[in-house]
Amino acid sequence: MARPSMAEQRKTEILDALEACILEQGIQETSLENIAEKAGMKRTILRHYIGNRDDIICALSHRWKAKYSEQWAEAVKWLPKSNQHIALLDGLFAVGSKQAVQETIIGDELFSEARRLTQVKEDQNAIMSEFIEHFNQVLTEMYPNAKPENIELVSYGVYSSYLMSKSMVLLELVEPIHKLKHSAILLCNTLIV
Repeated sequence: MARPSMAEQRKTEILDALEACILEQGIQETSLENIAEKAGMKRTILRHYIGNRDDIICALSHRWKAKYSEQWAEAVKWLPKSNQHIALLDGLFAVGSKQAVQETIIGDELFSEARRLTQVKEDQNAIMSEFIEHFNQVLTEMYPNAKPENIELVSYGVYSSYLMSKSMVLLELVEPIHKLKHSAILLCNTLIV
């Protein structure tokens, strides 16, 4: 019987190592050697399973895009029947745990690579588009008489506030996060016709 492929396990180990390196020293300071050392393998193994440093960063970006899609699927599934937008905003603007702070750091570091790496830019665009799409759906249900173009503009405004709140999480600025959430609620209320 043939031995099972180690490819997926190795890819997971490599991406986990890159995440750990990002948290310790940032993406700019992380080299292929750092990733290999953290993963407990040789650089040639990294290259064999994923590729060079940029390939590994792109693979991590793709992993995070999939993670955000999974989170949206879960969030939408658990929304209450009424006031869905408020429940969603409560989740989006929650003051973070240590894990949320770490996820924000990794997300910000990946975002910084979007200028340089096309794949990362495409993943970031897909993440934003999915946010807008899901939030549009929630707002359309909550405000059925609102114009679709206004719903989309509000969704973009909420997304901008959400991104700003992530920066506040890193700075542990709780009060501004709450204000951003309330400004998002006020923005949604402009859709009342």
